[in-house]
Amino acid sequence: MSKVRKTIKDWTFLPFLVTVSTGFIVAILDFIFLQNLKFQLFALAGLFMLLIGGYLRNKARLELKRKAGFSSLAATGRLQVVENHQLVKNGLYKHIRHPIYLGETVRNFGLVLIFSSIYGTLFIVVATIFLLFRIRIEEKMLIEAFGEEYKKYQEKTKRIIPFIY
Repeated sequence: MSKVRKTIKDWTFLPFLVTVSTGFIVAILDFIFLQNLKFQLFALAGLFMLLIGGYLRNKARLELKRKAGFSSLAATGRLQVVENHQLVKNGLYKHIRHPIYLGETVRNFGLVLIFSSIYGTLFIVVATIFLLFRIRIEEKMLIEAFGEEYKKYQEKTKRIIPFIY
């Protein structure tokens, strides 16, 4: 079992979790009480996004657990560098540095799209902003831990959207 070498203080986790949860609840309540349980045609696109986002998120976590040295899938959710931590630069991490966040974002927007909720979408937009702050915190931690290796990796990859950002 890997020991934690360094854990970073992550102020974004709780606001992100609360905002996402609130967005999901608001989307469901909107669907029940304001839309009278009527699915829109683009609910299928939301279901597709939910499935793809969940797949990306879980695949990226499995890659981190297997290749970076994390002790469990739950451990991949914390901002930390573990003993014998290896920088993962292949698989989903070949083109983007944060595929977990991409999957999370696609999944979250997919859920509110299923329920056609603009109110839920607003909460998910705010939650996504918290993820962008978290990326900055995480990248500082990784530069501190891996130095030039991570900086070179940054030059070759995008943060969250392949070939764009």
